[in-house]
Order: sequence, then structure tokens, then C-alpha cells
Amino acid sequence: MLILTRSVNSAIILSNIYDEYGNSLGEIEINIFKDNRIGVKADKSIDIIRAETLETEKNLDM
Repeated sequence: MLILTRSVNSAIILSNIYDEYGNSLGEIEINIFKDNRIGVKADKSIDIIRAETLETEKNLDM
């Protein structure tokens, strides 16, 4: 896990991201806002899902 500390109104850009077939997915931009909020800008082919949602779904399947 990579942990970064960023100031408010800054961004982190992830690049060189590929899918399972080796196709480039473009950059993913993560914006840091005040009040503990983030924004994610990514190609529409990328699913962005909150970890809590996955955990809830996983627990329902049990």
C-alpha cells in the first residue's frame, strides 16, 4: 500500500495503468478537497467502488 500525505486542493496522478489485456487505460487523477473529500477522474472503462461497498456485498453473499 502506498500512503501519501497531500495538502488540500492538490492532486495525485496515476499513469501507466493497464487492463488485463495490456491496453492502456489513461491517467487516473485523484483530487484532494477540504472536509476529508476526494474526487477521482478516470476513463469510463474503470470502475471506482468504495471498499465498504465491496465488504457489505461480500458479507451478504455469506
